[in-house]
Amino acid sequence: MTSDIDTALLRALAAVARLGSINRAALELGRTQPALSLQLRKLEQHCGQTLLQRSTRGVTLTAAGQALLPYAERIVSLAEQMVPGSLAMEPRRCRVGLIEDVISHHLPQVLADFSAVHPSLRVEVRAAMEAELSEAYRRNDLDLLIANPLQCGLKETPKWVVECPLRWMALDGRMPEGNTLPLVMFAAPCSWRDAMLDALRLSARPFRIVFESASQLAVQAALEAGLGVGALLPNAVGGRLAPLPDDYLPPLPSVPLALYRRAEGRDDSGLERLSRLFFHELSRLSA
Repeated sequence: MTSDIDTALLRALAAVARLGSINRAALELGRTQPALSLQLRKLEQHCGQTLLQRSTRGVTLTAAGQALLPYAERIVSLAEQMVPGSLAMEPRRCRVGLIEDVISHHLPQVLADFSAVHPSLRVEVRAAMEAELSEAYRRNDLDLLIANPLQCGLKETPKWVVECPLRWMALDGRMPEGNTLPLVMFAAPCSWRDAMLDALRLSARPFRIVFESASQLAVQAALEAGLGVGALLPNAVGGRLAPLPDDYLPPLPSVPLALYRRAEGRDDSGLERLSRLFFHELSRLSA
């Protein structure tokens, strides 16, 4: 592969990855479907690898496409910063709401990287429960919101949705001893809690709740202390906290995470770039 590459080809790949459809990506980029398909073929020829897997359900990235995507997103973002006048923009706020479930070492790095290359946007982050963040979004107090679309109660269609697996977690990935399963859980109301209890009841597995909290950090700390078994997204893995083998407990449903973006008659190019970075990071959890 040669060193030079057309940024438009990378922008095409990033749009298709985010939208899961060549037609929708073409519409967003203002191109025809055949023209965008030609760009994608040129990119594959340039890389010497197949980057996209096409099916009746849409388009997904191959392993090679997944490897290229973060570089494509970063190069496109940096290229957009070179638009004349963009560096002279007056600073304005970019208000982001994140449910605690998705706070990890990944998303803070996304925000840090974004702030470093977008000095014209002053990023402000609020992490809270979905009810509080949804109400703030309705009041126009947030520009971006990442939340479970089944829980936040918003009527508008999100910009994108990713399905993330919910995994049983325990200290060192080991099942606690004894016939009755000790559970570390989120306090009600919580869709994750309901999924855990439903799965165990259907499998007739005896259990007892040994710890519950509304705080993700508290639940994760209890799991890392070895108090029992709980369910978290894969981004919680770290230290001695690890997923249980798949056949130890009944499977759990995936968790939908959606991004809502407010763009009401103003330049939202920065918000769009941040939305793409969030999509890339969270889509890694769905792999």
